[in-house]
Order: sequence, then C-alpha cells, then structure tokens
Amino acid sequence: MKGFSKTRRFVPLQYRFIIISSCMLIVLLGSLGSILITHQSLTIRRQLERRCLAIARSLAATSKASLATYNYIALEQAANQAQKDDPDIVYVIIHDKEGRVAGYSGRADLQGTLPEDGISLNALSAEQPVTQTTIWGPESMRVMDVAVPVFIPGSEHRWGTIRAAMTLAPMHQQIRQTQLIIVGIGCVALAIAIVLSIWAARRITRPLGTLVNATVEAAQGNLSQNIDVETGDEVEILASNFSTMMREILAQKQQLEVQLSEIKRLQLYTERLLTTMSDGLISVDKGGNIAAINPAARRMLGVSDLVAMDGSGSASMILKQAPMVLSYVEEVLQDPQGRTQQELRISQGSEDQIILANSSLLADDAGHPLEVITNLHDITELKRLEGRIRQTERLAALGTLAAGMAHEIRNPLSAIKTFVQLLPRKVNKPDFLEKFQRTVPRELDRINRLIEDLLELSRTPKYYLTALDLAPFLIQTVEFFEGELQMNEIDCITNLPLDLPPILADSDQLVKAFHNLFRNAIQAMPNGGKLTLEGRREERGGLDGPTSSDQEGWVSLTFADTGVGIPPETAKNIFNPFFTTKDRGTGLGLAITHKVITDHGGHIEVVSRVGEGSSFVVSLPACSKKYRPTLH
Repeated sequence: MKGFSKTRRFVPLQYRFIIISSCMLIVLLGSLGSILITHQSLTIRRQLERRCLAIARSLAATSKASLATYNYIALEQAANQAQKDDPDIVYVIIHDKEGRVAGYSGRADLQGTLPEDGISLNALSAEQPVTQTTIWGPESMRVMDVAVPVFIPGSEHRWGTIRAAMTLAPMHQQIRQTQLIIVGIGCVALAIAIVLSIWAARRITRPLGTLVNATVEAAQGNLSQNIDVETGDEVEILASNFSTMMREILAQKQQLEVQLSEIKRLQLYTERLLTTMSDGLISVDKGGNIAAINPAARRMLGVSDLVAMDGSGSASMILKQAPMVLSYVEEVLQDPQGRTQQELRISQGSEDQIILANSSLLADDAGHPLEVITNLHDITELKRLEGRIRQTERLAALGTLAAGMAHEIRNPLSAIKTFVQLLPRKVNKPDFLEKFQRTVPRELDRINRLIEDLLELSRTPKYYLTALDLAPFLIQTVEFFEGELQMNEIDCITNLPLDLPPILADSDQLVKAFHNLFRNAIQAMPNGGKLTLEGRREERGGLDGPTSSDQEGWVSLTFADTGVGIPPETAKNIFNPFFTTKDRGTGLGLAITHKVITDHGGHIEVVSRVGEGSSFVVSLPACSKKYRPTLH
C-alpha cells in the first residue's frame, strides 16, 4: 500500500482479523473438546467401574453361605454363571477365607491354589472394594479388576473376596466414538465461525479501507473529498470525525496560505524598508555573527556590497573598517542592558563622520536574549548645524553681553564723569572731596568686580579633577550658609544618602556653583520658607544625552525652595549673562553656575511655578572608582 514503510511487511487487517479469530476459535474449541473428551472418558470409566462393582457385590451377597460352609462346587458354579450372564466379563474369581481360589470361571484346574501375583495380593489385602487395571490373557487384554471383600453379619473377620474383571475394549471404543463426534462437531463449528469471522472482518475492514484510501488521498493534498461510510458503529463516527478534520485542515490550510502571503508581503515590505531607510541597522546574534545589515549601514561603515542583508559573517570581520562601532557592538553583546546611546566618530576619507549609536535587545518568549539590534544615525550634518547655531548664539550672546556691559559700566562711569567735571570748581570744598573719595572708589570697585566676573565667565580655567564625595561636601556648604539661613528664617532640609557615588570634580570651582544656587534660593524667600536639598543616583542624567563610556550613571542634586517662583518667559533666560530680575546684581551668578556645571560634563535644569517655588536640578556624571588628580 502506498505510504506504508518498506521496512515492515504489510499484512491487511482483514487477514489479521481472520487469522487471529481462527486461532482463538481453534484454541477455544480445542480446549472445549479436550475438556469434553476427558469428562466423557471419566464418565464411561466410572460407569464401567460401577457395573463391575455391582456384579461383584451381587456375587458377594449370594456367596456368603457357600463361603461359610466351604462349598467350592457352588462357588465354582456361581462364578461360571456370572461370566455367562455378561459377555463383557473376562473372569470371576472367588477366594475363600484363607485366600485360596474357591471358584474360577472357566478354570476349574486353579481351584484350591493360592495366587501370588500383585493384583491378587492387593485384592486379598483390601478391606474395602478396590479397582485395579491389569493385562490379562495371551492377547494382553486390558481389563478392570474389581475386588469386594465378603463379611458375614456378626463377624469382624473376612470370609472371602469376590473378584470380577471386565474388558476395557468396549469402553475404549466408546471413548473413540465420543472423540470423533466432538471433533466433528468442533470442525463444523470452526468452519462456521471462520465464515462468520470472514464476514465480520470484511464488514469492518471495508469501511476502514475506504478510510485508508481517504487518508492516502488527503496525504497527496486532496482534502475536499467526501467519505460516505454507514456502519452504525464507531467506524462511522471515525469516518465522520475524519471528514470534519479534513474540512478543518482545509480551512486552516487556506488560512495559512493567506497568512503566508501576508508574511511574504511583510517580509518584502521590511526588506524594502531596510533598503530605503537612511539610518543604518545592524543585528548581531549571541555568537558575535551579524544576522542582518542594511545598505545604509554598509555605506556608513564602508562595508563591501558583497555582504548580503542577512550578514552571514562575524562582526569582527565585517566591521573591521569601523573599529569604534565594532567596540561598541562588542560591549553591547557583553552587557546588552548596560549600553544606551553613544556618539561614535568614524573616519571616511578626509572627513570624520559622527554616528549616534543606539541598541535594543531582541529576546524570545522566555526573555532570553537572541540578538542585539544596533541603530546608526548619521548626525554629522546635525553637528555642523549645531555648530552654526552655537556660533549664532555666541554672536547673539556677545551682543547681549556688550549691551549688558555698556549698561553696567555706563552708570558708574557717569557718576565718575560727573565728579571729574565738578572737581576743578569744588576741589577746595571739604564736603565735595569727602563725597568724591567715597563715590569714585566705590564705582571703580563695581567696575572691577564686573570685569572679574566677565573674565571668569569667559576664560577656560584649568580644572584639578579628583574623586569627590558629594554628601560631606554639600553638608559643608549648608553649614557655610547656616547663619544667613537662620537670619532669613529659612528651614533647610537635607536628604543626602551616604552611598551616593563619587563624582570627578574640582571642588574649588564646584563650590562657586553651589554657593550661587544657595544665594539665589535665599534671595527668592525674603519672608522665610523651606529649602530642600536632595541627592539620588540615576541611570540617566537630566537630559537624554549619551552616557560617557567611563562613567557609572549620574548623581542628581535638587535645590528646591518655596519662594516666589519664576515666570515661564523669565525661566528660559535666567542662565544668560546680565539677565536679572533683581534691583541689585549683575546677572552673572547663574551664568557662571551653568558654565561650571557644563564644564564638569553635567546638566542643570530649572522647574518653577509662580507663587510655589523653584527647583534647580543638577546632574553630574558619577564614577565608581577613585581617580588620581588630573588637570583638565
């Protein structure tokens, strides 16, 4: 049959059913016949034994008187007569009290002899009737010898023994006839049973054959066939279920074909998307082999066009022209969760290309990582645009700075000019000279402080960087302003965990930024209030910028006051030089603070609501190990 394994011999179910049922019938009928033959043989033998025993007992009853009187003639006559009455009796032997032969049918010459054979001795020694089988005569005839002891009423002694022997030939013949009858009946029954089993096998296997043919057709792809089986039993149910299953498989096949078409469409769409997208895409599996790379990534990294989109090669070989990207990919493979964004510089001919790399993890249903997908975005033009914007901002800031300087310097210069013009006329007046000596040096000091602040804002100082523990450093800053806080009725609350990671900073420069933030908060609460200083560790800083490769997260510091707050239109300009809303001040404090924080690689942000207060959030890069002092 088609589809059947050639390693095993195929035997149709019909033949198996007939062979198995025939064997079972043969075993059953054979066992039943053996039981019947055995039972019938025992029955015939018992009947013969009872018949022989009845003859012996009848002789014993009629021979008691003759045995008591030793009337051997009467006993001889009784033995001969008993043999004549029943043709199956072979011999009748009557023994007297001493065991001698008192009467022997047809053998008068043995009268008075004392037999010594085993059968006779067993018969003479038995106290109860005993049956024995023996061979008798020159023809070796098998006979049944039944011996009955004779007791006279009133006496415990045995007065004789009556033995009657019958031939077993009729019994054997009857047993053979019974066996032939049982075997004949069994053969007829077996033949009828085999015919019935063949009919039953065909009735069962014919619909099963229909099902088998249907499965072969289904295996070849014909799922629309109709199976018509009407047997009224489990086979009909099986055929109905198989038809239902084929209809469901056909429906699922059609659905899978639709889904496959959709998958192919999505695959084509994805391939076209990867081909046309401007960002580079690289997918690397756990073994370090590139699973996919799109044309944009090949162009960025200088990878040969012979490399297909499915990669089919190790990352170390394909990305050898871009060592920084290769290093980034290897770090991501070692710690997929630890790396986010990073700017990478790639040399392409005479110009450098700046790439923003970002990675994400592709995991299976159990959460085990399968591949790391790296997105490469070319930000070279963006960096150039940022440079132009910064240049424009610097020019705008320079204009603002010039205007602020002109405003700040004009006032003291005006006062000095006025005194200088009045000096020739009022030089001899003591009151004028005293006012001159008090006002002119003060205005000159004001101009000098302004110039010093401008120099600090504009120049790039040399930072002496060391690993700095922020908690004790900020506590010292709070203690420095303790008197001023008490005088202004300001309650300072600090929440600085002792396990804050250290930062790489110049404490002399950083203290200026923190002092300006403290002074700004105190000035924002003229009627008292609450100043909260809180520190915490974060994985990302205040901005979504890339994380440096030599840092361990960020330390975020929050300076929150309950002062008057800052309007939104004012908040966006507070870090600009000479921008101030106070009656006194140059507007350079927060600008210097912003410069110090950014020079340390950090960020500063302000969140404020009018009437509720302001929060300055400073984010500084943390380091996990002690650094030696370095100049920066």
